[in-house]
Amino acid sequence: MMPVVRLNDATFADLSTLRTWLGTKTPSETIDIIVREALSNLDIEGEGFDYDTASEQDEDVMRFESSPGLTFTKPLVANVRGTSIHNPKWSSILIALVTELHSDGLRGDKLVEELNVPSKSHKYESEGFKFYSKLGISIQGQSSEDAWKEIERLSKKWQVPVSVEFMWRYNPKARYPGKRGIIQAS
Repeated sequence: MMPVVRLNDATFADLSTLRTWLGTKTPSETIDIIVREALSNLDIEGEGFDYDTASEQDEDVMRFESSPGLTFTKPLVANVRGTSIHNPKWSSILIALVTELHSDGLRGDKLVEELNVPSKSHKYESEGFKFYSKLGISIQGQSSEDAWKEIERLSKKWQVPVSVEFMWRYNPKARYPGKRGIIQAS
């Protein structure tokens, strides 16, 4: 038996407005979307949606050979050179790839010279930079689009396969709100 949730009239009216805006058919679908988006914004993985098997559950996943416009997206599943990235973000995928290059022997200034994103071969934590002690370098944060461009470039140059399944957030400015896609580079 499913739980029953009681809503006051004003909240139900707001839910109906959101249902129209999101294009859902039922209040339950609308609430599912709102909850998933809230969990995503808080970087919490929910109990009701298995991100690890998302590709297997839905045949409507779009596959792309080049960037389809990644603004307002959230990576769901990602792996670099066959290693899964827990709770992936575009920045953590880029760092995982840079870590692979580091483990392949690129260090310090040589590693920084290889990157086409703002980086420094010393600790620097201002202007959006974050220091990665295991790498010994600082890298400035990137948009999802810019992070993917650098991931794709490094992946192709160094032949390190990268695969990302992602979802466009439910935002009217997103390219395909609520849809999922897969993009690969190597």
